[in-house]
Amino acid sequence: MKISIVSGKGGAGKTTFTVLFANYLINKGVNVLINDLDVEEPNINLFLNKKLEYDNIYTYVPKHIKENCTYCKECAEKCLFKALVVAKDFWIVLPELCHSCKLCEYVCKYSAIEGDKRVIGKIGQSVDKVPHLLEGRLNIGESLTTALIKQVMCKSSNIKDNYDIILMDSPPGTSCPVIETSKGADKIVVVAEDTPFGFSDFVVLNDMLKEIGKDYYLIINKFIDGAEYLDFVAKNNIKILGKIPYDMNLARSYSGGHNMGVSIDFDSIYNTLLEGLR
Repeated sequence: MKISIVSGKGGAGKTTFTVLFANYLINKGVNVLINDLDVEEPNINLFLNKKLEYDNIYTYVPKHIKENCTYCKECAEKCLFKALVVAKDFWIVLPELCHSCKLCEYVCKYSAIEGDKRVIGKIGQSVDKVPHLLEGRLNIGESLTTALIKQVMCKSSNIKDNYDIILMDSPPGTSCPVIETSKGADKIVVVAEDTPFGFSDFVVLNDMLKEIGKDYYLIINKFIDGAEYLDFVAKNNIKILGKIPYDMNLARSYSGGHNMGVSIDFDSIYNTLLEGLR
């Protein structure tokens, strides 16, 4: 079972929930793999402190074959991302804008473009002790977040039969990287914090998940009274999976990378997530 843990805003607590839930599952004897897909700022390993073995991850980038080029500009005109600049006797690719779609190579009639590759980040892996971990880490300044996430998920898919449950710690927000981590999940857990800002982003996330046809369960973190949430979930038939109380000691433990003692009914959460999959 693949469970995607998502949140509308950063700092809502999805990593906290992922680590705590993984520890619970391990104590039940469940084989768990964590995919840290928050590739711009992966932090699961701050709590697991694993030694990761990294492999560079590459993406396609066009390479200019000068002797074949007529500088007709068709490649640049067809590029949807404006990643090519072509003028008389001048051709350059802007790699940070290139989305590796290969359209430029496809439309070139003169074989003046061929494939090359460049590093966009790396994937770290640890399988020495439970939970096993795959971590995507995007290079600083790199924009191809979704491309790296896809590669982490591909690597995870190749070893999925070794695990009972794969927990996918998603990037925050509602854009393409979150959609990528959500669309293939068996279950989605939304972690939202009990603040006006958190509720506002939660509503946007709710709309996005509805747009892609995904149901989800809700964890309310830093729970005080949940007034806005309780009214919203009642009107929209959303199931609350759990509540993590507002607790300064928990925040201090998190900030220090220590074990986080918190009272959550994980038995109920686990059984609810298994419903329909047994």
